[in-house]
Amino acid sequence: MRTLILIIASLLLSVPGFAQKKEILQDKEVILARADQALDAAIQPEGALYDTILKEGLIGRYVLQVSFRDKGDISSVFVVSATDHDIRSQNRFKDLVHFAELPFKMPKGRQYRIEHTFDLNAIPR
Repeated sequence: MRTLILIIASLLLSVPGFAQKKEILQDKEVILARADQALDAAIQPEGALYDTILKEGLIGRYVLQVSFRDKGDISSVFVVSATDHDIRSQNRFKDLVHFAELPFKMPKGRQYRIEHTFDLNAIPR
């Protein structure tokens, strides 16, 4: 019985080792292009933000300045411009983007910023 518990415990502890690790990118142009692609994918069907956008009825077209750091964490989001929106949708969408994560890492200490346009009105509903 004791050996069975030890085997189960060791299996449970080894499971995080099988988790998919984020890719580490080095080149600035590649990092910016991949960030742009990841933000586009987040609002498409199957994306991380898609279901929430539909469920909460978020609308608008936004140009956001998104800053992100070495582990793929989004550190800040600034609304550059917004059209065809309401303030509730703007604030909620900005928060959703801020809490999203990019699917890659960068070398330690690096931080980048991009401007990205999101058109929630064009999302298939």
